[in-house]
Amino acid sequence: MAATSGSRSGNILQRRKGLLLGLIAVGLLAVAGLGVRELVQRYPNQGFLSAERLNDALLILLGTDVRLDRYQPEPVLRVEREQVERASYPATDVHWHLESQTKELSVERLVAAMDAAGIQRIVHLGGLPKEFKEAAAYAARYPDRFVLFVKPDFAAAVRDERGLEAGVADQVKWMEEAARLGARGVKVSKSLGMGQRIQNGQLLAVDDPRLDPIWETAGKLGMPVLIHTGDPEAFFRKPDGNNERYEEMLRNPKWVRYGKEPSLEELFAQRERLLARHPRTNFIGAHFGMQEDDLTQVAALLDRFPNYYVDTAAVAHALGRQPVTARAFFLRYQDRILFGSDGGYGLVADGPGWTPERLFRAYVEFFETSNEYIAYPLWGAYNQGRWRIYGLDLPDDVLEKIYVANAAQLIPSHEAVAQRLGRR
Repeated sequence: MAATSGSRSGNILQRRKGLLLGLIAVGLLAVAGLGVRELVQRYPNQGFLSAERLNDALLILLGTDVRLDRYQPEPVLRVEREQVERASYPATDVHWHLESQTKELSVERLVAAMDAAGIQRIVHLGGLPKEFKEAAAYAARYPDRFVLFVKPDFAAAVRDERGLEAGVADQVKWMEEAARLGARGVKVSKSLGMGQRIQNGQLLAVDDPRLDPIWETAGKLGMPVLIHTGDPEAFFRKPDGNNERYEEMLRNPKWVRYGKEPSLEELFAQRERLLARHPRTNFIGAHFGMQEDDLTQVAALLDRFPNYYVDTAAVAHALGRQPVTARAFFLRYQDRILFGSDGGYGLVADGPGWTPERLFRAYVEFFETSNEYIAYPLWGAYNQGRWRIYGLDLPDDVLEKIYVANAAQLIPSHEAVAQRLGRR
């Protein structure tokens, strides 16, 4: 018996050795084919050159470990849940991307979903000329269902051979043209501060004074600026097993900001200087200002800058795991928070995935119920953390402000924008 047991152990060790040697051989082939430098640059999270990662692969082959994305546990928890179908008030979703919807998800299908979930209107943020004019046609077909924001093209501005100032002047002209066509706000993407480089190779800062005409024009026209600054804090941390967004970063290595400039702190400092320099322009921090994991910092900005607001787009995953803190925040800053979903990405027209109705209702459930351990919006389509969330059960007066009143107060009518434009 002892001899047989020893023989089996020897066979297992031999198989492990063979598997490990096979993995090493694959790694050597990859290195030979691409070269070490090219391999590391193209696949920053590769494991061919890591003994630890090779051992992980061996354990998976032996059946003693599993890839994280295959771990999708079905909860056995049984608690009562309130079912909700419609928002309590005719909501305005201030953060939507028509340009990112699939062709199967038509505008007609989207409007039907809005009707079913109690969403009165959505704000379309794809405001470059082609996207804007397509959305303007939808708005003409469905009056009072689509609000249009214009998007300055900072990439075009920095490429302008006449210089950045001339490029900015062209973008101001585009903003004014879009205002005549119905634009009622401005959208700024996160590439400002992290992606656009001026001719000397430096990154174009969020608060570069040469951009002031854009913010001043928005302020004079009464159009709020919905601005996305930075990325989640986790993306600026080391992408390893201690990072709670590690799975997301492995799938999207370009999102990793660790070791890159500028730091998240510098981006936020640029935004603060921008808010201070333009007190007559209202700014909406997209995604809770990208500080959804630190509500103390969001509160500090709201207290310091009366021209600053935040939207709830794609942050339920973070707010819902701190329901006591988040609910207190919503009660205190109920006049400064706007409902936004970040809709468009990952949605399907029909089937078991995330339809527009399901997306809207996930937010309604989060805002309006005390349901426990629920899936955050787009769970499974975009994993922003391996946890579930808890509802905030907000009072009716707070819900009305977040769904309706705050957006109505902040976003001017087309007539009001046109009147201000006529006085320029």
